[in-house]
This record gives sequence, C-alpha cells and structure tokens, in this order.
Amino acid sequence: MGVGVEHSDLDLYLSIGSGLYSEKPSKDDFQNQVKVVEAIKRNSSKWAFIRKTSGRLPLVIVRHKALNIRCDISFSTKMTYDQNQLVKYIFSLQPIARYMVIYLRGLSHRYQIRKFRAHIHILMVIYFLQVHHKLPSIFDLQFGLSPNIFPWITNYKNLGLSHFDMTPIPLNEGEARSIMKSFFNYYCGFNFELLVVCPWLGRQVQRDELNSLLPNRFQGYRLINTARHPMILQDLVHLNQNKAYSIEITDLEYFKQICGQQEKNI
Repeated sequence: MGVGVEHSDLDLYLSIGSGLYSEKPSKDDFQNQVKVVEAIKRNSSKWAFIRKTSGRLPLVIVRHKALNIRCDISFSTKMTYDQNQLVKYIFSLQPIARYMVIYLRGLSHRYQIRKFRAHIHILMVIYFLQVHHKLPSIFDLQFGLSPNIFPWITNYKNLGLSHFDMTPIPLNEGEARSIMKSFFNYYCGFNFELLVVCPWLGRQVQRDELNSLLPNRFQGYRLINTARHPMILQDLVHLNQNKAYSIEITDLEYFKQICGQQEKNI
C-alpha cells in the first residue's frame, strides 16, 4: 500500500485455498499450512522458517534471506488482500492520504505510541477525510453491490472523486501542513466516549447506534461490544469488528495529548 518503513514486515496471501472466510480455520487450512512449511524448508537457501501460528488466521512466518525481510504468509482467506486493494484505491483517489499515514507512522515511532499501528492510522485518516468531504464513504463505494464473501462486501465500484463532487487535495507543503493541523485538531477534540470512528458510513455515528445501523445480513453474527473499549474503530470490510480493541484508555489519552502538541507545532 506504499506506507511501509525500512523494517516493515511483508504480508503475503497465497491463493491455494477456497478464499472463503470462516470464524474458525478448517482442516484444509491446517493441511495447507503444513504444505507451506514443508515448501519453505525445502528452499532453505532462500527462506528461513521462523514459526507457524494457529488462531483465527493460520500463518507461516518466514524470513527472505537475500532481502532480510520477514514475511507473514496467509492462505485461508483473501479478505485482507481485498481490503488492501480497497485502501490502495482510496489512496489513488486522494493521494495525500498515503502521505498522512506515513507521517503518522513516523510520529508514532518517535513518541512510542505503540498501540497506534499502521492499520489504525489508515482508518483514522480515511474517516477524517470523509467527514471533511474529501473522500466518499465505503458505503457509497459499495452501493448496490452484493456480498461476495458473505456477509461481507470486499469489492467496490471504480468511481472517481468527481462522481461525488470532490477534488484531490493539492500535494504541496502548505496543504500538507494545513491538513495535518486539521487532523490533529479533529482527533484531539474527538469524543471517543460517545462517538465511533466509522469509515463505512463516513459520518458521525454514536456508539449506541452503530450495531443497529449494520445491514440485515449481519443478523446472527457477533457484533461490536460498543461499551467495552475506550475507542471504537470500525473495520472497512469486517463491519462487526473493532480494530482498536487493544487500545486502552491510557494509550488513547497519550495519543490525544500528542495530537494537541502537534497541532500547536505545525
């Protein structure tokens, strides 16, 4: 997606399974995991096997020796791959979004805001630009489409910004400073206790109404516990997942403090 840094891992999706999503890995997933491990070990001159993981998404973690890059190989579902394609498309609509994420990644590293990882920055940047009428909502990009990995929709319509009466933000120093100052001001004053970050709808959504706004196709699926976590950050595709589940109140308060400082310094 163009937001990696020197020591970033590389996520690889290996298309050898059904590609369907399941809350629990299947027998085939674990059999494929064994095949991948065996293939890596047969190519020990190029790859170093580190470990394999289980859980909801089985992985094979390896290191490419020549490039010294750690790679997380998945093979049970292509939803993450599809979501990354959606993010790349959004970045192509509003290129400054990618640079905002890169800046925020550097900021998190400098101030040791460890819980705010790249995917958190991506969702927060997209939502910020949506509520400021610089990007369409995911709902608008998927309007009229049917679930392709039930109950989720991972594809999108290829519509330009002009379709939504929007224009790209110019890529220059003045605009970059202005948009980042506005970003820090917005999240410094964001009422996380009452509101959620919702890129799917791209507008203000209260905690107590989020689950009721989900499409009927999510009936019977586990929903977001909107009362449990200090920050609710709805996923782009997994609409019933909170990507900020690991962020604690101290993390959030520190992030808002840094936002306040950065707004004054820009």
